[in-house]
Amino acid sequence: MEWSIQEVARAAGTTSRTLRHYQEIGLLEPSRVGHNGYRYYDDGSLLTLQRILLLRQLGLGLPEIAKVVHGRTETTAALRGHRKSCCRNGTGSNARSRRSGQQSTRRKEASS
Repeated sequence: MEWSIQEVARAAGTTSRTLRHYQEIGLLEPSRVGHNGYRYYDDGSLLTLQRILLLRQLGLGLPEIAKVVHGRTETTAALRGHRKSCCRNGTGSNARSRRSGQQSTRRKEASS
């Protein structure tokens, strides 16, 4: 079965523009392009998109996701590298929570 770009975008909670961008950078190819230029996606494409969206949600950038999708990097290795980078830079979710808590405390102290 195939789905149009609009159907896929709607179901995935993204936009057709995002899907076209993923195609432009070689991240997600449609299973076929109709004679009218419409893009269609099959089950395999949807699984790839699901993987891309999950890795994006976990904070990986598109270049790193491309390495994973194209098999140049293992998913777990990419996630470990991302986690180490976040911890070094203080950008991980725990660091964000700590900063948010510190900012909240400062605001409370300032208003007292």
